[in-house]
Amino acid sequence: MEAGRKHHHWTLRKCIHSVLILTAISCLTPSTSRTETPPEFQQGVEFVKLRLYPQAVDTFKSILSQQPTNAAALFQLANVYKLQDELELAIETFNKIFTIADPNDAATNDRLYGLTHLALSEIYCKQSKLDIAEQHATEAVQRCATDADTHYRLGYIYTHQAKFDAALTAFKQTLAYNPDFAEVYEWLGLIALMQHKPQQAVAHYQTAIEKKPYVQSTYYNLAKAYRLLGNTAAATEQLKSFQQMKSYYDRTYAIESALAEAPTSTTLRLKLAEIHLAYKHTTAAIATYQALIRLNPTFTTGYDKLARLYMDLNMPERAVPLFEKVLELNPNAVEAHVRLGWLYTVIKAFDKAESHLRKAIEKMPQLTLAYHGLAEIYTQQGRIQKAIDVYRHIVQIEPDDNDAWKALHNLERLKRNQQTTR
Repeated sequence: MEAGRKHHHWTLRKCIHSVLILTAISCLTPSTSRTETPPEFQQGVEFVKLRLYPQAVDTFKSILSQQPTNAAALFQLANVYKLQDELELAIETFNKIFTIADPNDAATNDRLYGLTHLALSEIYCKQSKLDIAEQHATEAVQRCATDADTHYRLGYIYTHQAKFDAALTAFKQTLAYNPDFAEVYEWLGLIALMQHKPQQAVAHYQTAIEKKPYVQSTYYNLAKAYRLLGNTAAATEQLKSFQQMKSYYDRTYAIESALAEAPTSTTLRLKLAEIHLAYKHTTAAIATYQALIRLNPTFTTGYDKLARLYMDLNMPERAVPLFEKVLELNPNAVEAHVRLGWLYTVIKAFDKAESHLRKAIEKMPQLTLAYHGLAEIYTQQGRIQKAIDVYRHIVQIEPDDNDAWKALHNLERLKRNQQTTR
């Protein structure tokens, strides 16, 4: 159980970080004091997303030097301190927010205070000061009653205090506001195990895996539940999944730790994306490539790899602008022309498709793949003779191209049939 808890806590910390950042961005970007949010605020938020914490600190401190009562900047600054594990400084900064309330904006202050109490509760949980954490979580729930994260934090604390009835009530409220809160199902499974209800635990862990399949501790604890039920085969299967997810965690954790020291490293981010893809975690891979591009706006490889991923996911509307960006940065990228030719064909933009394929052929006259693309365009347009001409050219370039020979024979037969029926 301890191993499961240890792995779960790492995942939980990642969840906490994203929750704080997202709530800060979505709820505190509007003015929360008598001052307006300056343009550089979003730049600071971007630094946080990219883990450029020193730059984020400098940005928010600069804002606060001009606007000492800017609660949004103060919240973000405190959050950065928390992300850097400067917890005492984070606590001090979060507490400053309570002193700068705008008496004319009670509703916003209530929301702001609720989020601040939530942040403080999370910090005190990390410091194992559960009594203080509970006080802040209770205040957060009172001020942000419809926020699932506040109820979740209270449930988390009650679970660690072995107040299981109170925890179950808090988690029920969490799911009322966010039914897809995967971490809740993990804790429900743990409570069921501790209450000797392995069948209930199995159901909760299965739901957690369905909603968030890349958390290693869930598989470990699900295996334990199956063992308690005497289902050795199912337990063994889940332990195999646990080992796979542990390997994934170990590999990504190593890269994440290196990125903490070198957040602008393109090599590390490319490697991280490759690991995500190897384990079919496409959402994480996409986010990694997107961060890479934001950090390095002229890095052609980043655009190319993200475009290929969207292409593999059959999302041409997202792949096309990225391949166009590749060509903007490197006009000699022949493969980008070919891929755009295929993508534009898929969305029936035949003129653009033909243009890209012809540009590819200009640069590589023997590139049969580009000719295949042209023939496909002409076939879809019903321009059979032009397609036949292209296939004939292909077999001259590559006499062993069986696909071209087969397509050529089929089109010639189609043409003869059309002529016969006239």
